[in-house]
Amino acid sequence: MPLIYKPYQATLANKEGQKLYYPRLVKFGKMVGTQKMAEMIAEKASLTAGDVHNVIRNLMSVMREQLLNSRTVRLEGLGTFTMIAKAVGKGVEQESKVSSSQITALRCQFTPEYTRAANGSATRALTTGVEFVHIKDVAGMFISDAGKDPDDGKDPDDGKDPDGGETPDPAA
Repeated sequence: MPLIYKPYQATLANKEGQKLYYPRLVKFGKMVGTQKMAEMIAEKASLTAGDVHNVIRNLMSVMREQLLNSRTVRLEGLGTFTMIAKAVGKGVEQESKVSSSQITALRCQFTPEYTRAANGSATRALTTGVEFVHIKDVAGMFISDAGKDPDDGKDPDDGKDPDGGETPDPAA
């Protein structure tokens, strides 16, 4: 299935005072969790869903341990994970005064695996062969009322939830 996008208007105007439109990817259905991923992997392997789930949990545990020991983790075919510390607005004038108290945020950075072609262009493993489709081209498959936003079930004109609750799962 292709990645589906819809137009959205920026909330901030550009230098000319225009609020431009940009594509935004649309997500359908529920998030795929660890258990569901384990079941889907088990269908492709000779392991049970429980075995795969256990491996995934252990992978996360070992990755966390390695990342918090100042190591970079590379999973071939997937990508590289590394910890990044930010110290925005907390600079000091002397090298000897640098300390951990300057760190304002810590995040894990993921860089997808890539392959480099002979012509020098690089292709990210997770994005190879991606197709994009405008939501209008597939709207009949996912939404019943024209004009409704499939992300939140709200009418874009009034901002109110017409059903008074959660958006139904289009996959159901």
